[in-house]
Amino acid sequence: MPETDIRPHPGARAPHVLLQQRRVGYSAAGGSTDDPRQRTITQKMPGDVAQRLYAARDAGASQAEQERILAEGLREHYFKDNGRRAAGLDVELNDIAWMGVEL
Repeated sequence: MPETDIRPHPGARAPHVLLQQRRVGYSAAGGSTDDPRQRTITQKMPGDVAQRLYAARDAGASQAEQERILAEGLREHYFKDNGRRAAGLDVELNDIAWMGVEL
């Protein structure tokens, strides 16, 4: 993931919007696949995802760990629609072209 300079914002506890373009890989009970096309995703995320991301960054988490936090947030809130679909799905984020966060 390209290096980012994300600073805590007073609204970090509030919902935020994550915008990104990247390749996304999936795995589920039936097997796994990598989706070879770039996806542009715009997703409103709850404030706890930002809190986890800032806490990890401040604790010295690696870029891979921060990507895992973002992948978990997207898995739960975008792909699984907050538990309404895709039980057992796991998500891996690959080849980030760009990313932005709106608070």
